[in-house]
Amino acid sequence: MRTAAPLLFLMLCAPAVASAQEERASRPVPTLAKAPGFQAGLKGLASPLVLKPVAAEGASASFTAKVGLRKDTLYVGVEATDDQLVAADLLTLSLYFPGSGPTATGYTWRFAFDGKRASGTDHGTPQFAQEKVNAAVQRRGNALVLMAAIPVRAFPRFPARDPLVMDLCLTYEDQDGAGGKAVPVSNCQSGTMVGEALRLPEDPRKGLKLKPPETVTALEAAKDGWLGWDLHSFPAWAQGDELLVPASLRALVVPDALDATKVGVIVPDTLSLPDGRPIVTVLSGKNPYAVAGRCDSESELRVGLYLVTGKTALRVLEWPAATCALGRAVSMELDEEGALTIGYSNGATMNFAWSGDHFERTELGKR
Repeated sequence: MRTAAPLLFLMLCAPAVASAQEERASRPVPTLAKAPGFQAGLKGLASPLVLKPVAAEGASASFTAKVGLRKDTLYVGVEATDDQLVAADLLTLSLYFPGSGPTATGYTWRFAFDGKRASGTDHGTPQFAQEKVNAAVQRRGNALVLMAAIPVRAFPRFPARDPLVMDLCLTYEDQDGAGGKAVPVSNCQSGTMVGEALRLPEDPRKGLKLKPPETVTALEAAKDGWLGWDLHSFPAWAQGDELLVPASLRALVVPDALDATKVGVIVPDTLSLPDGRPIVTVLSGKNPYAVAGRCDSESELRVGLYLVTGKTALRVLEWPAATCALGRAVSMELDEEGALTIGYSNGATMNFAWSGDHFERTELGKR
């Protein structure tokens, strides 16, 4: 989990990141009149947007790619030519939206002439996003031909309102000879397109019909719903594909959410506002007291409180549940007037008041 100092740094850097994104030159991705045929290769993708790799010393392979959008799906066609096409030759497709925030990462998909390959855990692409990408791969002599369909539901985190500027990177790793070093050819350098970036039209985002609060700056698909992010550790907003209950909310916003009883803090599963609306707690982070008799000052547990209404959930508070300075949370109570109190083992008490759609700190408490 991020601590206060890094969070402050991100808040200070965010305007600069947004400004740089606005100034970056980009080419629009054309809208296709019809979906391309998966077996037709590049000829079946009627798009004028063509991508070529940067010249690479010692490379004996190259590729030509086309990109287009049809409704909610991005289509990428690639024809890579290689003097020795072998099973170890890999084509990697990466997608990243730089304007989605300083903590956002891209997704990658890998292909070989026998089809889609696993991207590996080090790439951070969730399994559901791997599965949602449909692809046809063909071997035509010394050419590897790919047609990939990437639905918006498989996109990495993208801006909620700002232009949908993206880096689409294609890298062909040419593995000539057994045990030889792969020579990559790519249209990107260090994960950034050489020259202009690409820019999607509004259609795929508008088609989602999501209505996150104004504080949300980026959207991200999840296995069973959507997440809306600001600069905090927990999502600011979530929408499930089905009605949300405590278990499904936790699985949606923090898939590796912790059990309070197993990390030694007292955080109730749910709280109730004076009007009866449910508040669900979500616990995450690294336990600073994991080793008996010691406290790791670099670790902390944090708790997110979410107001759940049907399929949507709004984060109403994010606060430490265990740190070396505060100790462990030993009590969390919400009274009939909407006053929330969190007590800690080191003697501190934090007080909050319900302010219509979130909790606000009312006093510093005691140390």
